Amino acid sequence: MTSSVAGAADLGGPVLRGSEVVAPSYEYSDHWSGVYLGGHVGTQFVHNRGFHSDATGTTIDDGTGRQVWNFEYDYMKAQFNYGVHLGIQRLFGAFLLGAEFSLDGPSGKANSPWYNGHVAFTVPPNGGNQYQQRIGINWQASLVARAGFVHHKSLYYVLGGFAAASMTACTVLDDCNNPVGHVVKYSATRWGWVIGAGMEHRLTHNWSIRAEYRYTSYGSRTCLATDPCAINANASDVRNRVDTHAVRVGVSYLFGAPALPAAPIIARY
Repeated sequence: MTSSVAGAADLGGPVLRGSEVVAPSYEYSDHWSGVYLGGHVGTQFVHNRGFHSDATGTTIDDGTGRQVWNFEYDYMKAQFNYGVHLGIQRLFGAFLLGAEFSLDGPSGKANSPWYNGHVAFTVPPNGGNQYQQRIGINWQASLVARAGFVHHKSLYYVLGGFAAASMTACTVLDDCNNPVGHVVKYSATRWGWVIGAGMEHRLTHNWSIRAEYRYTSYGSRTCLATDPCAINANASDVRNRVDTHAVRVGVSYLFGAPALPAAPIIARY
């Protein structure tokens, strides 16, 4: 016995006498699984594009055999973005899977430059009118899946899922000969999809901070002069397409306490 203990000492191993407690490492392996709640702020770039026509809802001949729209709009505006998020997630080794719902508050209207209407759509000799296109987001929400890889205290993830938003779209006519104001105005809930990526860093077991990018597409919508959304019998908004690019930062609180460490190991001989 003495020789074996001496041999172990020579090899640098611990010398156990009687019963000794070998304490495990008190590093918790899972700081991520559970339900979390948080808030986020950032900048959202709203991209709005489409075509404007008259009661025909399409292009017309400009007199030279060329088909033209009254005007075509394509612009992007930056807006302040803010909201809350609620999610659930679970860690599988170093991989994380989860689901998250987010709800963002209203933002101001994104106004286009003034566009000159084509003279082919205006009765001579008045010439073309001027128009402005506007889009406002009353609220927007998303339900996404998150998947990522945890390295030390940081999570690197991608996301994707469904999106919805309440939008108010309008076209304003500035006719110096006969001011009439809005020619198209409607509010509608529009559905779409969202993808993105981000990084989240854990400060403590409960608190973490994040930064992410999201691209959301809400598809296109047409409001013809014969539809209830048009308020002018000679105005149609055709293939209005809206998508957004959002860059935002946030903070999250993970509910619950960390898992208990393993029980101490009692070595006997």
